[in-house]
Amino acid sequence: MPYEILRNSVTLNQADGAVTFHLAAFGAARKCRVTSTALLSLGGGQGEALSVFNAHRQRIAQRAFAYLSRDLLASSVVLRALDF
Repeated sequence: MPYEILRNSVTLNQADGAVTFHLAAFGAARKCRVTSTALLSLGGGQGEALSVFNAHRQRIAQRAFAYLSRDLLASSVVLRALDF
C-alpha cells in the first residue's frame, strides 16, 4: 500500500472525542483527524472511540489517503461523518 497509519501516532482527544493519527503517504507523515460524529457513524452508535477506530482502521486510512491524493499540498485532513 502507498500509505500506512504510523505506529504509536493514534491519540484520543478527551475534550471532543476525536481521534488523531499520522498517515505516511507520498514520503511524508500527514496529520489526520476523525471527528467523534464520524466514529459514531462508523460504529453504529456503539463502542468506544478508539475501539471503533481500530475496527475500521483500514477504511479510515483509505479515506484519508483518497483525500490527500486529491490535494497533494494538504498537510492534514479532517474526516467527518459524511466522508463515510
